[in-house]
Parts: sequence; structure tokens; C-alpha cells
Amino acid sequence: MFCCECGAKAQGKFCSNCGHKIAPQTDDWENDVRYEAIIHVPEVRAAIDCCAQGTAKGMSAETFLSICEKVVDSPVSYGALAEISQSMYAKMGMKTGQERVEEIAAPIGRTIARVVCSLAKHGQKIESVQQGDGGCVITAEFPSSIWAMKGELKVSIVQLPTGTLVGAETIIPGQWFDWGKSTAALALLFDDLQTDMGLPPSEKPRLAA
Repeated sequence: MFCCECGAKAQGKFCSNCGHKIAPQTDDWENDVRYEAIIHVPEVRAAIDCCAQGTAKGMSAETFLSICEKVVDSPVSYGALAEISQSMYAKMGMKTGQERVEEIAAPIGRTIARVVCSLAKHGQKIESVQQGDGGCVITAEFPSSIWAMKGELKVSIVQLPTGTLVGAETIIPGQWFDWGKSTAALALLFDDLQTDMGLPPSEKPRLAA
């Protein structure tokens, strides 16, 4: 059993680490809203690990710029210059990104598991999770590429009476354009959310689309 507030292993009615009340453990992980409980289900963990093994990293913006330094004769480090300029422009309020919202015809627990599997598949490391009574918000790293510097990918997952509402947003500070990177990444995420990503099949009837 795990505490949904701090993620520590817990026994009894209250977490010995943070004092949060422990909800009764259930085998019905598909309808569980607790991120920490879901990712510790053995079948879910196995699917996440399997997706992570297939991660293929593309060329980052930093790598691309370091190659340019070897080709173009310049006394200035392009990689260092990009890092400094991104920070400077971010402080000026410059940013880019895209948003997308869809209703997924799957229970919230299974949807959370699919989101985590998708993030693992695309090498988007989870940075933080905000847990709520009806869902959670997962913030992951949006890795840099030749099209854009590093940013964030925020995915909100909310339980609905029938299905789950998922909203995803990319945030890339210090740039005006990302040349379609965000749109493509969100398309991959929502495509993944239509499949079980290696998760065990549901023993219950599928929700109507």
C-alpha cells in the first residue's frame, strides 16, 4: 500500500511519513484516481518498463548546435549561446506551445497508466505529479530537438462519469515558434491514449466512445 500524498509505503489508516489518511487499497486499479497506487500495480509497472526500453532519442538542439560549431568557424559556442538566449527570452515572456483536450473512452486509472506509458515510450521524464480527488496533473520534460529547446509537457487527467478527460499542453520558453514539434508530440500522445500500451486487457466491457 502506498500513500497517495507522498508516495511512501504505508500501513494502517494514516501514513507514518506525512500523516495523510490512507484510502483503502483496491484491486480495481482501472478506476483508481491515485497516480502512486496505479504505477505500483505490477502489470502496470511491467508495461511502463517495456515502453521505456523502446525509447529512441532523437538529436537534441544542443547536439545539433555542437555539430554546427565543428562545421562553422566561430569563436562563440552556439550551444552556450542558445542556452543563454533561451533563458533571456523566457524572462521577457517569450514562449511557444500547443494545447489539446479530448475525452478518452477508458476509466481514469487505465488512462493514467496509458499516459505514463506514452511518456516512457517517448523519453519524456516525469518531473512532478499533482494529485487531486478526481484526477491528477503530470508534468514531464519535453526534450529538446533540432526544432526547439527543452520545455515542459503538462497532462491533466480528470475522471468523468463515463470515461476520462485529458488535457495536454506543451510549454517551450524563450522561443516564438517550434516548427510543428508541439503539434506532432500531442498527436503521438493522444494516439497512444487510444491503445493499451502493453497493459493487461480490461475484464470489464469497454466504455462507449
